[in-house]
Amino acid sequence: MEDSGSWIWDDYVNTSNMNDLNMTNLNITNIDVNNNLCEEITNHWLYFIFSGYLLPLVSPRVRDWFKETINSIKNNKVGGQIVTLTEYGFDKIQDIENDNEMKEFIKRMVKSRRPGLVIQEKMYDKLAEEFSGKGGGKSWRYLMKVIDNSHNIGTQFARP
Repeated sequence: MEDSGSWIWDDYVNTSNMNDLNMTNLNITNIDVNNNLCEEITNHWLYFIFSGYLLPLVSPRVRDWFKETINSIKNNKVGGQIVTLTEYGFDKIQDIENDNEMKEFIKRMVKSRRPGLVIQEKMYDKLAEEFSGKGGGKSWRYLMKVIDNSHNIGTQFARP
């Protein structure tokens, strides 16, 4: 065989010792030693159906819930810098009814959704009071509308 500069798996697997083993003494029967389990799984028709068709059908809300759940497992605290930028993170901040944490959360949302938007601290304080949950709080959808239609809350700078 000509050396092509790459390696072949069969060259590195020593099957001579495996064939010498008495498989019945080890209670291992009907196992193909050279069988690649990962390849069998990824080439299986159910894997293709699940990964290609069913997984994308999982709603974004379910995915956001999983993100927030995993984030909650990692971090014991609830804070504006810690929660995910999803509706579930927003609800957690509203539940603790803290203006400063809501302010941090809104700053992260603005930076994420509208990177060129500059908002004064007074406006962040006003938004935090509106959305923090102390007086009932406004909804996640309303916050998204305020951030997306932010011509009245800040100045948008065009990036070069």
